[in-house]
Amino acid sequence: MNMWDAKAMAEGLMREHGLLPRWSFGFNQRKRTLGLCDYGKKRIELSVHLVHGNDEEAVRDTLLHEIAHAIAGAKAGHGEKWKRVCIEIGARPERCDRSASMPKGKWMASCAGCGHEHTRHRRPLKGRTYYCRECGARAGELVFRRDGGEKLKASQG
Repeated sequence: MNMWDAKAMAEGLMREHGLLPRWSFGFNQRKRTLGLCDYGKKRIELSVHLVHGNDEEAVRDTLLHEIAHAIAGAKAGHGEKWKRVCIEIGARPERCDRSASMPKGKWMASCAGCGHEHTRHRRPLKGRTYYCRECGARAGELVFRRDGGEKLKASQG
């Protein structure tokens, strides 16, 4: 999808759901976050990586997800109130969209338990141990490798 169409869609949906003119819209460069609802600035943002790497449906659902946050309020989080608003406005009431295409990080590790590929954009922190969110410690810690092959055990740095 192109940026102009995404901006027009965002402003149209924000207007339809009563956020404009009090709220604003913009883009950001985040690689791990599809969208953002900033309550303090009253601003909804989309990642340029989401827009460039996905279709109109994925961008629309992300926008509706963030609009639901704005309507539900800062204290709602991804709880029941937010889920109700999502359903009312036509968004999927899911916390994360794992199907969206986003840039992969330079550091990669595979879980020995489920085989899920984990990526990081920054070098893993020295002294920190990383585990798969699904399998936890029972599958063993994740061993990250730089995309070129350099091996780094996260906990040994």
